[in-house]
Amino acid sequence: MRRATIGIMAAGLVVAGLSGPARAQSTTSQSGGAVAVASSDADIRALVEAARESAKAARENVDYARVVPDILTQILAKLDKLENKLDKIENAIKAGGTARRPGR
Repeated sequence: MRRATIGIMAAGLVVAGLSGPARAQSTTSQSGGAVAVASSDADIRALVEAARESAKAARENVDYARVVPDILTQILAKLDKLENKLDKIENAIKAGGTARRPGR
């Protein structure tokens, strides 16, 4: 959750940092002021949309990071159970083998 928050804040700072120079450039032009403002607004909308997509990806990444350790824990638990069963079988074979030898 902390990574997602940091990612969102970083994206917001990038958008804010890029929108300042874009607005400053668009206001200095007198003849094409309306066109420059429209293009900078479109650019700002594109940056905001990109920031939203980045935040969404960060949230998905956090969700994935939460799920993967759970799956790995389940796999390791199953492997431990299999190892215990194999140990029981191995011990039974050793016990059976030692009991048969003296009887021969």
